Amino acid sequence: MRPCDLTAADIAFFSRKIIEPEEYGALSPMELECEGALSAAKAAAGAYTGLDMEKTELEDLAYAVKVMAAEMIDNRQITAQYTGKNPMVMQILDLHSTNLLPSEG
Repeated sequence: MRPCDLTAADIAFFSRKIIEPEEYGALSPMELECEGALSAAKAAAGAYTGLDMEKTELEDLAYAVKVMAAEMIDNRQITAQYTGKNPMVMQILDLHSTNLLPSEG
């Protein structure tokens, strides 16, 4: 699965808000933060790597986006207790980062 193929239902399933993707329509409006989390996670991954999440074919980035979106849902409040970054997500993003390299010219 590519990042552009991810849906809010995928995020709801991944973050255990639903058991079956067909249940997504039954989520209350208060639980529909999955769409916003998916959008924000794609934007964060794109900004970090310099890649267009709607065009990339890299399947491991889709997993990193799902993890970031699920963490956004699980950790809605900013706290001083958790200041680290998910090492698996950072490793995937670092593997594909193109905008941190020096440019020629």
